[in-house]
Amino acid sequence: MAHRVIFRESAIRAYRHGTAKDIVPRLTLRPAIVCLWLLLAVLIATAALAWSVRVPAYVGTQGTILQDGARAGPGDAATTAALFLPPDQSAQVRAGQSVQARIGSSGPSVSGAVVRVEPGVVGPDTARDRYRFEPGADTVRQPWTVVIVRLGESLPPAAYAGSLLTARVEAGSERLLALFPGLGGPLGGAS
Repeated sequence: MAHRVIFRESAIRAYRHGTAKDIVPRLTLRPAIVCLWLLLAVLIATAALAWSVRVPAYVGTQGTILQDGARAGPGDAATTAALFLPPDQSAQVRAGQSVQARIGSSGPSVSGAVVRVEPGVVGPDTARDRYRFEPGADTVRQPWTVVIVRLGESLPPAAYAGSLLTARVEAGSERLLALFPGLGGPLGGAS
């Protein structure tokens, strides 16, 4: 019995010729593709900008305004305060860095600068005796590093001596990208 082909030779050639071409349907319009590429470029530029911009990093702390006899240095007439930082955070603080402070819970806000960082650490009893610092109940009683700060000239020392204050000390800077959750450790570094 002879082998019989049920398709015509010309139909098979036409079928093979038609399958050789790949036809890709166009599902998007050209302006949409251009807009998506522009969006990608904007996202990359924004990420690069966030990587290069640095913002100040602050260390929050508590302290007390020193009495009249305790001054930041010889011949100094400005109001001074002692701030108490945990020892691990004090390594970032240097003389000359800016300080923003609020006296009491609703008192005036003042700005100032770090004069010096006292060497070593002091315990709660020493802080109470030497600086008359009695921290709030919510403050952990731990050893502290003492930072002496000169506050603004407009603050009368006699009126606020012994007052508690909360302060933010500028302690370097960090990349803007570090402020996004999850990116602070691997991408953003403080300096």
